[in-house]
This record gives sequence, C-alpha cells and structure tokens, in this order.
Amino acid sequence: MKRIGCSILTLIFVLLTACGGSGSGDNFNSSFEKTFTFGSQTYVCRSERAANACGGASQDCSACDLESSSSVITQVCAQPVANRHRVTTDGCVLRLTNDTQTGICTSEGLRLLSGTNLTRPQVSAGTLFSSGSLTVNAGNFTETISCN
Repeated sequence: MKRIGCSILTLIFVLLTACGGSGSGDNFNSSFEKTFTFGSQTYVCRSERAANACGGASQDCSACDLESSSSVITQVCAQPVANRHRVTTDGCVLRLTNDTQTGICTSEGLRLLSGTNLTRPQVSAGTLFSSGSLTVNAGNFTETISCN
C-alpha cells in the first residue's frame, strides 16, 4: 500500500510539473510575445511576468530581449529606372511619391509595411504580395515595386 501511495504522489508531481504547476510561477507561454519601445530601444518580452515588469512603472526590462538597432532597416531601395524600385532580401526603405514603405523579399514573395525604422521581423509580418511585385498608381504615373 505504501508503494502505491508513493507511486501516486510521484505521478501527481510529474503531471503538475509537466502542466506548468509547481514551477517558478512565470506563466511561460511559448507563443507569448510583447514588445515595448522606450526611446530608440525596443524590448521583446517572452513571458507575462517579464512584460508586466517592463511595462510597469519601473520599466524593468532586464528579463526581456533587446532588439539590436542594427536589425532596423535603413538602406534605401535601389531605383535603377524612374519609378521602379528594387527590394532586396535584406530589406530596404521605399521612398514612393506619396508614401514611405519598408519592404523585404522572402521566399513567399514581397512583403511591405508602411513606415520607417522598422526591423526585419516587423516587415516580415507585413502585407504579402506573393507575385513578388506590385504596381502602385500615383496620380499621372505608376510606380513598380519588385523583388531584386
């Protein structure tokens, strides 16, 4: 009987640990991700506890990942011919007539996100154009954006 009781307790302990019980209490979720930007620094928090600390009054982001400023896309896209923009796999900024976009070419196609000072992961989550190119009407002319 003592052996059965010990086996049951061991089984309960294993199940609790596997299901997240009896741990550090950090509510870790492998898909959790929250981003905070303070000035020019962007932090990615991968647990609720880290996000609460980073977003709180103390702004303690020590448990979060600091996104490297070098991952910000700053290169301007090549424009070999007027109104034709070439996007690379490293990503680049498109200075269009009426807008500024940041683009990146992936295995899926061309991805665009409006704005500047964006990182590769941010742009990679932008709008997908699976054909690898896009034509934009800008008043009396068109602009073509395509993967290099």
